[in-house]
Amino acid sequence: MNLKLKILGTPQPKQSVRSRVARTKNNKVYVQHYQTAEVKRNEKNIAYDVKSQLPAGFAPYSGAIHVKKLLYVFAPQKNWPKYKLKELEQGKVFYKDVKPDLTDNLNKPLFDALQGIVFLNDSQICKISNVEKIYGLVPRIEIEFETLN
Repeated sequence: MNLKLKILGTPQPKQSVRSRVARTKNNKVYVQHYQTAEVKRNEKNIAYDVKSQLPAGFAPYSGAIHVKKLLYVFAPQKNWPKYKLKELEQGKVFYKDVKPDLTDNLNKPLFDALQGIVFLNDSQICKISNVEKIYGLVPRIEIEFETLN
């Protein structure tokens, strides 16, 4: 079974967990780890967007999954010249060769947000092909799933 999703908005990388030192009422010191509100909000927005696109009665995939297409589209930089923006409008592809890192930082928040909605656990993803990070006029994430079993 194939499933295609389009998530509007600028792809956000997952930041490292933050830590702070805190004290209990008994004055014992411990380290508390937390995720920033921005990261949590981004994952909730992705989940909300995806739920609205799923077909009625969709059950999360339970077997091995192949991500056939994963496209991260970022807005063009503000200092781009007009001719470059015009080429972008005409369909020319400009690859984003700067941060964020493709494999870790961009995939992690997406797959965490889809866990329990599209698949039961992100460890079910056995194969990822055709992954791109490009510039475009409408920032978004496009993803296509296929079951392997």
